[in-house]
Amino acid sequence: MPDTPHTLDRAGTRLDGAVTAVAAAAAAGGVRDLHADWLKAAAIVGVVCIHAGLPFHDMFRFGVPVFVGLWAFYLEKALSRRRPETHARFLVQRMVELAVPYLAWTLLYIEKFYASRWSATPLHTIVGGWFGGYGWSGQYYFVILFQLTLLFPLLRRCVAQVPTLPVIVAGVALNVLAGFWLLDHRWIGAVGDRLFIYWIPYVVLGIALARGQFRRTPGLVMVAVLLLLAAPFETESSSEHSAYLASTVTIASLLLLVAAVAADRAAPARQSPRLLARGIAFIGRNTFAIFVGNVAMLEVLKSTGFTASAVARAGQSGLLAVVAATLAGCLCIGWLLKRLGQGILVGKP
Repeated sequence: MPDTPHTLDRAGTRLDGAVTAVAAAAAAGGVRDLHADWLKAAAIVGVVCIHAGLPFHDMFRFGVPVFVGLWAFYLEKALSRRRPETHARFLVQRMVELAVPYLAWTLLYIEKFYASRWSATPLHTIVGGWFGGYGWSGQYYFVILFQLTLLFPLLRRCVAQVPTLPVIVAGVALNVLAGFWLLDHRWIGAVGDRLFIYWIPYVVLGIALARGQFRRTPGLVMVAVLLLLAAPFETESSSEHSAYLASTVTIASLLLLVAAVAADRAAPARQSPRLLARGIAFIGRNTFAIFVGNVAMLEVLKSTGFTASAVARAGQSGLLAVVAATLAGCLCIGWLLKRLGQGILVGKP
């Protein structure tokens, strides 16, 4: 998930009795789980590839579902090491820390895209569109997290009291049903995939992973990749609906979470990772800056002629250079904002 503030509080994690002594020592020392960082890096690169318009970009739709699952994982870990009477205040704090970057980046993008259209735009479009998830690419992620944060205490109890796997299976079935039928209805279609209910499978799985209910299974990555390769063909058949509700995307995203995330957060290798692996992990640790800034960077690259030049020289493969430049630019934006004391705008207060 993008590094929202509640993903950053990792010291002193309480480990259950099933965790080995080595894993416990690693977690106590603040060692990050590189598997999770690598998954986050892959997810944010996928998000940028979608926004850059790469061919067959629906194969990258796992990005936001994975971020939602990781958001739930880290939030559950944070709550589990706090006293129950402090949970409400903690969730309010997290809501505020989400609201600040949401408002700041929304106002920035509204100024860029809609500044001349205020007087001619109906109020319901401004509220439900510009501020309701359709104002800029990725804004809906905040809208979804606002809903899920309010519901998180209820979802935690659900995981504690109800078998997890049937809930996840029911959620997958609902997504498929919505993608092929429910969204045809006027009011359901108007809300689209911004409604929290479509994202519950990832939240439930994230909480379950944080509680050690599933073991990390790296072999599932290959199954997930095969499903994602098929995703563009499935989404093409229902292009008027949300690609995030496709069965291939939904199942692949869940499998990637199980393949990469573990409750013990132990380091994945005995030796220090190679330079490339560290670079990928660095991207994974700074996904929030890329998530909120990639729309701006893509506009800059387009307006300066970089995008047109890259495509003219290399065809559609030139968009890979656009993606790389966008990632680099967003990392620089994140670094600059943190240096200026505005780290909350990129998820690090």
